[in-house]
Amino acid sequence: MTPLHALLALGRLDGRLTHSPAHTAWSIRARFEGAAIAACNAGVPTDANAIEAWFSGSGAPPRASEGLNDPLGVAAIVHFFLAGLSPKNGGRDREVLRLLGSLLDAEREASTWSNADLVHYGPLWRALLKTAEEPGLEPSLTSISKRLALMARLVTRAADHSAVIATLPDSRTVSFDRDHPRAWLVLALVPTLLQRSGMSANLLPALVPRRKLLCSSAAEWRELLLECLSAQVLLATRTLERLEREIAQSRSRYERTARSRLADAAELCIALPSLTRNKLAIAINATPAGAGYLMRQIER
Repeated sequence: MTPLHALLALGRLDGRLTHSPAHTAWSIRARFEGAAIAACNAGVPTDANAIEAWFSGSGAPPRASEGLNDPLGVAAIVHFFLAGLSPKNGGRDREVLRLLGSLLDAEREASTWSNADLVHYGPLWRALLKTAEEPGLEPSLTSISKRLALMARLVTRAADHSAVIATLPDSRTVSFDRDHPRAWLVLALVPTLLQRSGMSANLLPALVPRRKLLCSSAAEWRELLLECLSAQVLLATRTLERLEREIAQSRSRYERTARSRLADAAELCIALPSLTRNKLAIAINATPAGAGYLMRQIER
């Protein structure tokens, strides 16, 4: 795909998403996809389905039991990734943020499962996020690439120390050497940069480049962004089209009334197919018994 075609595909996805009935469902799924890519970039391979099951109440954080030798925990990666997706504007992106926050407190989960990683990566993450949010971005890949190169230099300077030693709240000390992965932190902020530059009106969380190492120059960052757009925008568009079809079928099947929450529950189950009864009750502000009834109606 040529640079022009990649940018046109990005514009079509962004424009279609703005008025899509599947905006909420797609945004939820895209956050899980982006978080899974960030985890793979950090050397902790997982997929969006495992993260979705965790948020839906059907499982523990991915790799929580088997990933004993992982360089860091998936719970910390998901927390940092979602924390970096603060919507520039209000609207449906904030609704998605509130919905996911009601289902699972990612920061608390990270404190439980990956507290050492929060201590280690927190300061650098905050510095990178501050750099990403600074004014001056222009709606061009060149401008975003220069900002990514600046953020990469922050990571490089942070890796100059031979070791970082931190004290945990329980008085234990942990140390981290320069080999700990850090490039994923920069790559995870690409969706935020796309929106803040004006290249997309919506947050597009699935557009995280697949790479484990930092690029060495702004030109290399630009090539990586084009590669990401060429490969992942079309996939994200196909996902949006599939969700639109499923939601259209759901709306024709379930009548939306002021009192009935069946249609709302059905659309949530499209976005979160592993959703448990208790989590559905939280999401739609119903009792567990009421949520169970709705789930039985949907499964018929």
